Amino acid sequence: MEYRWRALAAVAFGTYMATMDFSIVNVALPTLAREFDRSPDAVVWATLISSLAVTGLTLTAGRAGDLYGRKRVYLAGWAIFTAGMLLASFAATLEQLVAMRLLQSVGVALAIANGNAIVTEAFPPAQRGQALGTTGAVVGAGLMSGPILGGLILQFFSWHAIFLLRVPIGLAAMLLAWAVIRPSQPAGGPGSRRMDVPGAFALFATLSAALLAVNRGQAWGWTSPAILGLFALAAASLAAFIRVESRSPSPVVALSLFRERAYTVGVSSLALNFAGQSAVTFLLPFYLQEVKGYSTGQVGLVAATVPLMMLLLSPLSGRASDRYGFAHQATVGIALVALGLLSLATITADTPLPAIIARLAVVGIGTSIFMSPNSATIMNSVPPDRLGTASASVATARNIGNAVGLALASAVLVAVATASAGFAASRVADLPDAAIVDGVRAAFASAGVASSFAVIASLFRGQRRVAVIAAEQVPVPGGGNTPAH
Repeated sequence: MEYRWRALAAVAFGTYMATMDFSIVNVALPTLAREFDRSPDAVVWATLISSLAVTGLTLTAGRAGDLYGRKRVYLAGWAIFTAGMLLASFAATLEQLVAMRLLQSVGVALAIANGNAIVTEAFPPAQRGQALGTTGAVVGAGLMSGPILGGLILQFFSWHAIFLLRVPIGLAAMLLAWAVIRPSQPAGGPGSRRMDVPGAFALFATLSAALLAVNRGQAWGWTSPAILGLFALAAASLAAFIRVESRSPSPVVALSLFRERAYTVGVSSLALNFAGQSAVTFLLPFYLQEVKGYSTGQVGLVAATVPLMMLLLSPLSGRASDRYGFAHQATVGIALVALGLLSLATITADTPLPAIIARLAVVGIGTSIFMSPNSATIMNSVPPDRLGTASASVATARNIGNAVGLALASAVLVAVATASAGFAASRVADLPDAAIVDGVRAAFASAGVASSFAVIASLFRGQRRVAVIAAEQVPVPGGGNTPAH
């Protein structure tokens, strides 16, 4: 087997593990609340700390891969992640578990930030859509199997097994990457391989403060001092980050990248796509459980429609992108996502299940068509010494979009459902079914509008910039590519 396919297999295995980690712990939150005798607002930190750390650190981790070698940083990530899982399985208190989840998240950030960069470096430009489509399919598989696997583990074992049983898989991912992935050439000479530490701190403060404010705004109150303070911190940190990066000889994120239209449009449309799509996983349980009376297992199977479409169709989408180079494939894909979300805004309490699944399938098909060429656009729009930054941009945009989308869907659902019912309730589930349907419809409509903005952004992406990177690389035996330094 040629090197590029071995490298793709190694990264895909790790991507599956990392993606599954985001969803598998969510299933255990009610169990953790009972085991530790803590409120839902307390145990949510077992997942929230992961989102904050990964979002805040991924761009810095991508730059570290550019500077010090992607294989080295990728392996370090898996070592830290696996150690964190092992320690989490022995946590005796919620605080210990949250601390170990933080350690895990540092490892996840180091790994996922460099995964797409390793794949992009291994494949020639003409095959990158197919390769990145395959990693997109693996993301779908991880999202789909995480809740299912987590539910099965909790049915037969304690919550500790969610972490302990995955330790051997983490070790296998690390060993596979060590054996297969070739070292990359660090960017620049030894004197220029210095991390911009002030920029990294400012970036982490910006992203984590903004994400925490968006995530907790509904629970703490959008006008509460804590939320307003977090937004102010994010704004001040962003100003400091821009100032630091504009003067740094080796910035974490080169501001010049945003002058490249393909990069800027690709990242922004990706974030807007997930801002819309994230509403599906949040809103479906309210509708299917509270209105239709389905069990949590049935809800999980219905919600799996979107990632199942990604798993089946993303590699085909990537291959079509490479072969035909249709300039507006990503635009068509995101338009289908918007159409599917807007169609979900028309559901009623009597909508049959096949009609709901069909609407979800449109969202999944659109995502599959969109993701491969959009990821290839982002990766092909940067020079070889910034592949880690581009790879990290994909993961960061996805996390930010998810957080904003969940906050938007939650705010619209609560506001519209409460107004429709004519009274407030401590839980949405305590409102009448008709009010819940009104709230869900309005939230899906807002998600569709968010994805529609991505359609507009995608129209301005221009041509994929393949030739520049192709010229900057030279082939190596086995089908890989190495930057020509």
